[in-house]
Amino acid sequence: MSPPSLIVSVSRRMLLVLLATIVTCLTVLAVFEYREFVRESSLLRARDLQQHRERLESRVRVGIAYARHQLERETRAAGAGADPAEILARTQEAVLDWLNALRFANGSYIFVGRFDGLSLAGPARGRNVLEQTDVNGKKVVQALIEQARAGGGFVDYVMPKFPDQRSAPKLSYVEPIEEWGWYVGTGVFIDDIESRIQAMHQEVRERLRLELAIIGGLFVVISLIAAWQARRIALQARLDTQSCVDYLEQAIDTDADIAPEGLRFRELQTIAQTASAMIERRRQAEQALRESEQRFRTLVEVSRYYIQEIDVEGRIQYANPASSHLLGLEPEALIGRNVSLLLPEEERAALLSDLHRFATEQPTPSTYYNRNRTADGRLIDVEVEWNYKRDDSGQVIGFVSISKDITEYRRARLLLDGRNRVLEMLARGRPLRDMLTAIVAYIEEIAPHAICSIHLLDPATQTLSTAATLRLPEFYTRAVEGVRIGLGVGSCGTAAVTGQRVVVADLLSHHDWSAFRDLMLQTPLRACWSQPIIGQDGQVLGTFAIYATRVMEPSPTDLDMIESAAELAAIVIERDRTENATRQAEDKARLLLESTTEGIFGLDLEGRITFINPAAADMLGYEPEALIGQATHPLIHHSRRDGTPLPSECGSILATLEQGQDCHTANAVLWRHDGSCFPAEYWATPMRRDHQVEGVVVTFHDISARQRAEAEIQHLAFHDSLTGLPNRLLFKEELRQALAGLRLDGRPFALHMLDLDHFKDVNDSLGHLIGDELLRAVAERLTALIRGTDILARFGGDEFALLQVNISEIGEAAELALSIIEALGEEFWIGGNRIDINTSIGILIADQECHDVDDLITRADVALYKAKEAGRGTHAFFADSMTQQLRHEMELTRELTQAIQNDELFLDYQPQFDLESGRLVGMEALVRWRHPREGVRQPGAFLPVAEKRGLIRPLSDWVLNAVCRRIRDWTDRGLEFGRVAVNLCAQQVGDPDFGDNILTVLERTGARTEHLELEFTETVLIAADARTQADIVRLSELGIHFAIDDFGTGFSSMQYLRKFRTDKIKIDREFIQDVTHDAGDAEIVKATIALGTALGLMTVAEGVETEEQAEFLRRHGCRQVQGYLYGRPQPPEDIERLIGFGLESG
Repeated sequence: MSPPSLIVSVSRRMLLVLLATIVTCLTVLAVFEYREFVRESSLLRARDLQQHRERLESRVRVGIAYARHQLERETRAAGAGADPAEILARTQEAVLDWLNALRFANGSYIFVGRFDGLSLAGPARGRNVLEQTDVNGKKVVQALIEQARAGGGFVDYVMPKFPDQRSAPKLSYVEPIEEWGWYVGTGVFIDDIESRIQAMHQEVRERLRLELAIIGGLFVVISLIAAWQARRIALQARLDTQSCVDYLEQAIDTDADIAPEGLRFRELQTIAQTASAMIERRRQAEQALRESEQRFRTLVEVSRYYIQEIDVEGRIQYANPASSHLLGLEPEALIGRNVSLLLPEEERAALLSDLHRFATEQPTPSTYYNRNRTADGRLIDVEVEWNYKRDDSGQVIGFVSISKDITEYRRARLLLDGRNRVLEMLARGRPLRDMLTAIVAYIEEIAPHAICSIHLLDPATQTLSTAATLRLPEFYTRAVEGVRIGLGVGSCGTAAVTGQRVVVADLLSHHDWSAFRDLMLQTPLRACWSQPIIGQDGQVLGTFAIYATRVMEPSPTDLDMIESAAELAAIVIERDRTENATRQAEDKARLLLESTTEGIFGLDLEGRITFINPAAADMLGYEPEALIGQATHPLIHHSRRDGTPLPSECGSILATLEQGQDCHTANAVLWRHDGSCFPAEYWATPMRRDHQVEGVVVTFHDISARQRAEAEIQHLAFHDSLTGLPNRLLFKEELRQALAGLRLDGRPFALHMLDLDHFKDVNDSLGHLIGDELLRAVAERLTALIRGTDILARFGGDEFALLQVNISEIGEAAELALSIIEALGEEFWIGGNRIDINTSIGILIADQECHDVDDLITRADVALYKAKEAGRGTHAFFADSMTQQLRHEMELTRELTQAIQNDELFLDYQPQFDLESGRLVGMEALVRWRHPREGVRQPGAFLPVAEKRGLIRPLSDWVLNAVCRRIRDWTDRGLEFGRVAVNLCAQQVGDPDFGDNILTVLERTGARTEHLELEFTETVLIAADARTQADIVRLSELGIHFAIDDFGTGFSSMQYLRKFRTDKIKIDREFIQDVTHDAGDAEIVKATIALGTALGLMTVAEGVETEEQAEFLRRHGCRQVQGYLYGRPQPPEDIERLIGFGLESG
C-alpha cells in the first residue's frame, strides 16, 4: 500500500519547514555533484594527455623497431657475400616507403629526417628544414634533432606552415636511429587534445544539468505533494526530514550508505536514493583520481629525468629517485635541503636570485643551464626547466624543476667544436705545433683534471720529442725530451713501441715508470694514460698522453676522448707531412724542369704556351719569355719536313686538348726560330682539375742523333760487321724473295753453302786478328767472282752462303763452285804470313718441292756435310738420299731428346785392373740406350748424331750426374771400388763455368772427389784455354783425377801434357788390337808407355782381349789394363759382385 501524501496531512507551517529541509538536501546534493564534476574533469584531462603521450611514444618505437627488423631480414636474405652498404640503402628505401604511406586514425603521421636537417618522411620530405622556425622563432627541426641526440623525448612547438598542414601548437615525440644518423617522430596538435577534453567536459556538464533538472523536477513534485498532504503528514514529515538530514550528514562525514527503507514518505525515500547514487559516483571519481595520481607518481619516480618540488625559499620538498641516483644522495638527505647547495659555491647566489625573481615577477618558464656537484665531488652539467606551483588564487607557492644530465652531450659538443677548430686551422695551413697545441687546449677545457701532451716519434732515432703541452712542468718536459722508446720506458715510450694504449693509474708503483720514479716525485703527476698516434699506413707517428694529479683510472669517456684526440692528431700530422712532401716534390719538380735536358712546355686550352723550361727554349732557339702566351702552332709546328703547310687540326696536340687523351708522336718536325727544323719525339699529356682538361704538358727531345744511330743499327742488324756482307737475316729475306719468284714464274736459282777447311787451325796458330783479316780477304775474292745480281752473305765464323739467281742449268752452279774452290785455294798473304786454305761447298738447286727458306738452308747444309765427308776442298749437290739420311738423323735426335728426358739411358761399367797384382783399381762408365721399340742401343748408334745435332752436352751432363749418384751410393754402402771414369765432351770442358759445374754436381749428389776421374780427348785438350787449365788445377787439388782418352789419335804435343795437370793417359784400342803383329803399332805403344813413365803418368791400355796383348803390355811396363779379356761392360749389380769378390779375396 502506498504511503500517504504529506501535503494533505500537514499544515502550511509544516509545509514551509519541509520545503526548507528539501532545499537543504538539494544544496548538499549540488555541492557533491560540483565536487564530482571538478574531480572528473581533472581526471579526464590528465588521463587523456597521458594516453596521447604513450600513444606517440608507442608509434615512434614501432617505426624504429620495424626499421631494424627490416635491416636484419634484408641482411639474412642477401647472404654473407653481399655489400653491406647496398643492403642498408635498400632497407632504408623500404622503411621510408612504409613510413610515408603510414597514416593514423586522426590523420597524424610518422616524420623522419637526417641529423643534417634533410627531411626523409613527412610533409617536408626531400627538403632541408634544419633552419625552419615556427611563429615564435623557435628552430623546430634543430630542437627535434637535439632531443633525439639526447636519447629521445617530447618537444612542443607551433607547427610551421607546410602544404596540407595547419600552423597550430603541437606536441611531438622523437627518438634517434643513431647508426643511420636519423631521427624518427610523430606528434599531435594540442587543440585536438583540448577539443576532445572540452567534448568530455561538455558531456559532464550536460549530465549535471540533467541531474539538476531531475532534482528540480523532484523538488516540484515533492512540493506539490507536500502542499496536498501537509496536514496529514506534518509530524511524520518532520521526523523523516530529520532522519534524512541525519543520513546525509553521516554520509558526508563517513561515506556511509543512506538507508531509504527507514523513511516513511516516498518523496524522502526518492531523495535518499538519489543522494545515495550521487555519493556512489563520487566514490568512484575519487578512486579514479587516486589511481591517476598513482600513475603520475609512478611516471615521476621511474623517469630518467630528475624532478624536484621546491618552495619559494628554495627548499626541496620532494625529489624523485632519479635525483638521488644522479646526485648520489639518499632522498631523505635531499628533502629540506636548499637547492642552491647542490651547485658550486660561485653559482649559488645567482640561483637564489633567479628563484626570488620567479616568485615575484613570474616570468614565462624557460630552460636554464647550471652545474650540480655530486656526492663524490664530481661536477655534472644539467639542463633545468622551471615550472610554477600555484594555489587556488594563482599565487606562486613553489616550483617544479625537471632536470636532465647533459654532461656527455656538452662534452661531445665541446669535442666537436674543438675538432672543428683544429680542422679549420688545418684548412688555413697553420703550423703543426699550433694545431697540436689547440688539440691539447680543447681536451683540457673538456676535462679540467687532464694535463695533456703530444709527443712526435722520430723514426730514424726512435725517440720522442714534445710537440705540444700547456700545463706540464717545464723541467719534466726537458727531462723526458729525446727519450728512446721501448718497453718499460714510461707510458708514452711503451705505447709508441707496442702501438697499443697504455694506462697507468699509479705512476709511482708501476714497473713502466720505475726508471722515472725520482723524477715523478718532483712533480704533482700521479697517473698517465698514453694513446699511440697511428697513421693510415699503420705506422706510429707519436703519442697523446693525459696526466692526472691523483691516482686514478680513466673512465670510458676519458678513453673515448683520448682516442678521438689521437686520431685527430694523426690527421693533422699526416696532413702536415704530406704538405711538406708536396712542397719538396714541387721544389724537386721545379729543379727537374729547369735542369733536365728534355724540352718541356705547357699549353692552355687555346694552344698558348703557359710555361717552358730552358732546355725547350734552347732547342727551339727562343728566349723563354718570348714564347710565353704565344700559340705554338704558327711558331714551331706549322709545316712538314718538306715545307708543305701542316694544318693545326692535323696536330696530335690539338687532339689531346679535345679528347683529353695522352698522345705520343715518335717522329715529328719542330721548327726553330732561325727557320731550320729538326726531328723530335714528343708526348702530350692532358692536365686535369676536377676531371676537366685545363691544358696540356708537352715533353720532347731532338732525335736527330738517334735517327742516325738507328740507321747505323739498321745496317748493322742486316750486315756482318767484319766483312760488310749481308748477314743471315738479310740473306734469308733475299732467299725468301727468290723462293717466291720461283713459285710465281719458275725462275730457278742455286744456293751454295761454303765452309773454310781448317780455319780454326789458323786462329789457333796465328791468332784471331789474322783470322779476321783472312775472312775479309775471302769475302773480297768471293765478291769478285760473283755477278751483281747474286747475293753473298756471311753466316758467322768461317761459314758463307751464296745465292746464285737466274741459272739456266745445273752446270752453271757447278762451274761457279769450282771457280770458288780454285780462287780460295790460292795462297793468302796476311800480316806477312802465307796461309793456304781450302773450302767445301754444298749446293742446292731449288725446285718447287722446297717448302720454305729454312728447308732450303737445311738441304744445302746436308750437301755441305757430304762435301766435307768426301775429303774437303770439293763440292757436292743435294740429293734425295741425303734427305732420307737427314730425316733419319732428325728422328734419332728427337728420340734421343725424349730418352734423356724420360730416363731411358743407363750406364754399364767396364772394370780396370792393375796388370801386376790383378787388383780392381777402377772402372769406366759407358752409356747405353734402352730404346722402347728396338731394345738396347750401343753408343756408336747414337753418339755421332748427338755430337752432330747438339745433344752431346745434355747427354754428357746426364752421364756425369748418374755416375756421381752411383759413387755416393757405393760409398755410403762401404764398397771399395777405386775410381769411376767419365768421358767429358768439348762443350762441358769449354763452358766458362766448367769447374763450378763439376763442383755443383758433386755437392748436389754428395759424391766424394777422390772417386771421380774425368776423361777428355786430345782434341778437347788442344782447344782448352788458360781458364780451363786453371779449373783443371783447382779440381785436381780437390782430389779429382784427370785422364787423356784415346791418346795417340789426336794432335797433342808434349807442351800440352806439361801444361795441363793430368794423372793418366789411355792408349787407344786401335793400337792395342794389332800390337803383337804390327811393328808400327808396337813401337807406338812402347813409346806411349815410355812417355807416360817419363812424365810420371799412369798408362792404361784399352781394348785388351788376348793374353798375348796382356803379356806384351806387362813386359813393356804398362801398369793398368781394360778390355774384354778382363771384363765386358757390366750393369752396376754385376760390378758390385765383382767388388765384393775382390774384397773377400783380399
